[in-house]
Amino acid sequence: MKGVLVMLAVASLCGCGGGGGGSAAGPSTNNGVNTPPPAGGISVNNDAFSPATKSITAGTSLQWAWNSCTSGDPYSGTGQTCVEHSVTFDDGSASSALQSQGTFSKTFNTPGTYTYHCQVHGTMGMTGTITVTQ
Repeated sequence: MKGVLVMLAVASLCGCGGGGGGSAAGPSTNNGVNTPPPAGGISVNNDAFSPATKSITAGTSLQWAWNSCTSGDPYSGTGQTCVEHSVTFDDGSASSALQSQGTFSKTFNTPGTYTYHCQVHGTMGMTGTITVTQ
């Protein structure tokens, strides 16, 4: 009986590789890829746009890059997760999809002030403003 218990203990330990591999689960899981914004771009972080306000000249194309992934907790077994955000313009103009990674670009041809928010976290203050000058 003691031998059987030892064998069961050894077999159960062999299954604990802890490598963290496995398949992605749903659209909010990222395989370790955060996208840094290009110079002059905007980072979409967890619950914030950085920078939240930006001034540009007419004809400039801006790029938002998602950086909302966390490394997870190796001790609890939770893997890397990403939070979905959007860049949604308050004037109803072209906006990004709800996404957890990647980029979104928009060209601003007309001077003015353009406000935007995250569909998910806008009420929590995840907002931004683009001021376009001549």
